Amino acid sequence: MHRTVHFKTAEPEEWTFHENGNPDVPGGEALARKLRAGVASVARSVNGVGRHSYYGWRFEVAVDDVTVLCVLNAAGEDGYFTIELDSLLPSWLLSRRVRRAFTACEGAFDALLRRLPEISGVTWS
Repeated sequence: MHRTVHFKTAEPEEWTFHENGNPDVPGGEALARKLRAGVASVARSVNGVGRHSYYGWRFEVAVDDVTVLCVLNAAGEDGYFTIELDSLLPSWLLSRRVRRAFTACEGAFDALLRRLPEISGVTWS
């Protein structure tokens, strides 16, 4: 079970690259830290922001004992933020408690993104 939000940012963070052209540090770290800090008030626990492969930033949020993986990918003005529940079961087989926790997490991130002045065009898919 996962959801992705696409948005525009008026304050894109630039990527840095090695001499050979490979990505060194992806953009979006400051925004990932804002998202992590903003959701901490509704979560039971939130771990630190770390690199996700070479192209993004990740952290995990626990809401009602349900762990949700959060990944931010920033590409200039475009941002993509995905929340994912680690489960082999289809969403309709998950307990109501798990679905409610995931929905609460999504709602918290949606409200946070809509409050940030540098973010616009928030669209979930």
